[in-house]
Amino acid sequence: MTWLPLLLSETPDTAAIAGAWPAVAAMAACPQDRVYHAEGDVWTHTQMVVGELLADPAYRAFDPETRQALLLAAWFHDVAKPATTVEEWDGTENRMRIRQPGHARLGARMAWTALWRAGLPLPLREQVQWLIAWHQKPFHLWTATDMRREAITFAAVGHWRALLTLVRADNRGRIAPNADETTEKLDLLELWLEEQDLLDHPFPFANDESRVRFFATPSRAPDYAAPAPKGSRVVVLSGLPGAGKDTHAAAALKDLPQVSLDRLRGTLGIDPEDPQGRVVQAVHEAARVHLRRREPFVWNATNLTRQLRTKVLGLLLDYEAEIAIHAFDRPEAKILAQNRARDAVVPDAVIRRLADKWEPPSLIEAHRVEWV
Repeated sequence: MTWLPLLLSETPDTAAIAGAWPAVAAMAACPQDRVYHAEGDVWTHTQMVVGELLADPAYRAFDPETRQALLLAAWFHDVAKPATTVEEWDGTENRMRIRQPGHARLGARMAWTALWRAGLPLPLREQVQWLIAWHQKPFHLWTATDMRREAITFAAVGHWRALLTLVRADNRGRIAPNADETTEKLDLLELWLEEQDLLDHPFPFANDESRVRFFATPSRAPDYAAPAPKGSRVVVLSGLPGAGKDTHAAAALKDLPQVSLDRLRGTLGIDPEDPQGRVVQAVHEAARVHLRRREPFVWNATNLTRQLRTKVLGLLLDYEAEIAIHAFDRPEAKILAQNRARDAVVPDAVIRRLADKWEPPSLIEAHRVEWV
């Protein structure tokens, strides 16, 4: 049996999972801090977290899809710890500590890609990805610079009640001197989120522009009602090579001019494996021509990571553009086959490397996100 059905079972066979799921070996060999994870390695902790989740009445109260998302998030939540483990001196505790900085974000990406390859439906995959990406935040939210902004941010992409259910299981699934204190903090956080009306709902922004400007501007108040954007209407494509971006642009968006990374790369005679600085500069200059005229257009590039999209979307927002992201979700086999049929073939290994960096776009970034 493949590993995905095993992970989705509410009566898990951990021996079968250990034999089928490739991630287990690295987790079982990965140590954790001896004080805050006295239970031992990451795989031991993961099994304890899943057990705590399944025993929680709050978990049982969710609909079947949310339960599936929570269960997968529990299995995957620390999958990146082996890749991020460091041992360093802690002057406060006067001892060497094991830490795994950045494991939540990397783990979210690893889970997204693994579950995409396994064929998990997109809506469920999105839920899992956001639960993992945020599973460390509730432990530290009380000390955040802007606690309300953080809470509003997750509420735009996920479900706080579900996240707290996962985080409580994560806390109970460890042996640590601060576990009871952490439980109290999570209970207080739940009460505060309920007072903010964010526990079960996203923040009610006045309109899409208000939402986009709030997330793009650290000092912006969420209650501010922004006027409608006055600039270009821009469709930003986001997808792996071979996913069908050019076909989509030629069919559904045929009346709009394109700013295409691939076309400009060809015009400049630059290989995809070479440094892309000149290509990126040329794309931005081509986009500015349309933006200054307030013309609608398509931005055709992979735009797979949040970091890359931030540069693109930041430029568009500077010109008061209205942004729709068209994101492409295709099976890996189909993408590789379509890529081989193109004139400009990208090596399979390059596509797989890009897939490992893939971060799905969200309403934190644009006025609309449409999956194609």
